[in-house]
Amino acid sequence: MGRQEGWLHSIEKDAPLDTYHIDHLGPMLSTQKRYQYIFVIVDAFTKYVWLYPTKSTGVTEVLDHLIQQSAVFGNPRRIISDQGSAFTSNDFKSYCADEGILHDLIVTGVPRGNGQVERVNRILIPLLTKLTMTQPTQWF
Repeated sequence: MGRQEGWLHSIEKDAPLDTYHIDHLGPMLSTQKRYQYIFVIVDAFTKYVWLYPTKSTGVTEVLDHLIQQSAVFGNPRRIISDQGSAFTSNDFKSYCADEGILHDLIVTGVPRGNGQVERVNRILIPLLTKLTMTQPTQWF
């Protein structure tokens, strides 16, 4: 017997800034400032997108940007992410617990579980490709 397939359940979208979908995009060619990735945050309710260039996919840069984000907008009630190492680290778990944020991990191999941020990534890739055709290291 194989794995039984089922429906994905929609995520409640109660208010703006209530739920964030997060992910990394990259690696890309390194810029002069050595950025290779983009940390993407999507608000589930408004679909507003924040893009932060990063040098790695490590937890330190993720937490720095989430802290920066919360200083302006406050903490979300929930964060949804894939199972990247930054999002499954003890530091990330501690941050979420300390700030009272629910952290939901999507199932490995099912990127549509984090579809909002994956959709943004699907738009960004061809956009960045066109914008950087003549100078591939100047995407930021």
